[in-house]
Amino acid sequence: MSLLDCFSGYHQIWMKWEDEEKTSFTTPFGTCCFVRMPEGLKNTGQSFSRMSSTVLGPQLRRNVFAYVDDIVVTSTERKNHVADLALTFANLRQANLSLNLEKCVFGVDKGKVLGCLVPTKGIETNPDKVKALRNMEEPQSMRDVQKLTDRIAT
Repeated sequence: MSLLDCFSGYHQIWMKWEDEEKTSFTTPFGTCCFVRMPEGLKNTGQSFSRMSSTVLGPQLRRNVFAYVDDIVVTSTERKNHVADLALTFANLRQANLSLNLEKCVFGVDKGKVLGCLVPTKGIETNPDKVKALRNMEEPQSMRDVQKLTDRIAT
């Protein structure tokens, strides 16, 4: 499996010309508008997901899984992985999408996606995320239990 990360995810999507004025903001130099999708707008996540579905459509759920700007390319056999990656790269190139090579990992059996460890067999908990829970002392009093439930609830 290979883990890919799109470079500056949302900023790779061009705004529609008629929607640019809706993203206007004021600077000391005058009023400016975004020509590429900024992060933080109401539908940026959905727009990027829809674009990912369009670009990677034939591969999705077959050998590619995408969540916003993270892409996981899986292959049932090692010998097919290079061909699967080539097809993914061709689809990304056709859509003019760039990858952040510093965050991409190729040909691994296990990797971190969205804070979870994803091996080829399924999803596992990330030991770094649960270390505090494993090393936590057992509550000794009712007040300790109340503190614990308060921390978990917030």
